[in-house]
Amino acid sequence: MKTILYATDCTKNDASALKYIYRFSCIMKADLHIIHVYDLPPVSVSVVHRSEILKQNVNLELKKVVINYCKEHLKHEYTDNGINIHAVEHASVENGIVDLSKKLSPDLVVIGIKDQNSHRGIFSSNIANALLDKIEIPIMMVPNGLIYTSISTIIYATDFEKEDILPIKKLIEIVRPFKALIEIVHIYRTDTTTAKEKMERFKEVFLEQISYKEITFRTVASTKVKSGLLSVIDNENASMLAMLERKHHLNFDNIFHKDLVKDLEDSIAVPILAFHKGSKAVENMLPV
Repeated sequence: MKTILYATDCTKNDASALKYIYRFSCIMKADLHIIHVYDLPPVSVSVVHRSEILKQNVNLELKKVVINYCKEHLKHEYTDNGINIHAVEHASVENGIVDLSKKLSPDLVVIGIKDQNSHRGIFSSNIANALLDKIEIPIMMVPNGLIYTSISTIIYATDFEKEDILPIKKLIEIVRPFKALIEIVHIYRTDTTTAKEKMERFKEVFLEQISYKEITFRTVASTKVKSGLLSVIDNENASMLAMLERKHHLNFDNIFHKDLVKDLEDSIAVPILAFHKGSKAVENMLPV
């Protein structure tokens, strides 16, 4: 991983996400780019000839705001060489992130999960869903108040699709520096042997393509996917939840879709890492 793009609204509630991703980027030895998207009010006709100068001044001032925000919350960890600051004018937060992503081609985009006290309330699952529709880059959603600790266990929620293989390869690339355990988990609603049989076939296909020692496979019965995943995360003291973004096709068994991210938003206490199902970046990944 070479480049990480983190979007912030520069509020106090977002500070923990900043500290989390800064320390994460240091471990990954990745360049960290921080973007703050803002929208200027309409400029009156009388000052239109000065609009470009005004825009430049506002942009410079907001870059200073982001720098001071980083200094305030990162304290002694902050270095001028370790962070790249971007203040981007755009009416749409997600489109501002998309535009910069096209220029930087980051390996990971990070946003904070919406806090109830956020005055703008923009960094939420709706932003994540919009980004998943527009960019083919893994997206990490970091809960407010999260304190960074070394990543030890990651839960990957699978629905036994062949498209799961490549995101798991990417996940291995991400967690390899931490030597973290990856638990491949399937939540099923009925107590039958079908899920276990599917998991065994999935495991067999997976191990033919991927060699990573710290990996396990399991099935868990639960009446609801959300409660099942939260239970696994809690019992395993997991550091992160990862999943492949799946659009909902009204299929009872196709239970891992983008609405699940929104459903988990208010309850989950660890980062969610979502992979785009049709991502060319994922498809082009080399075998591990």
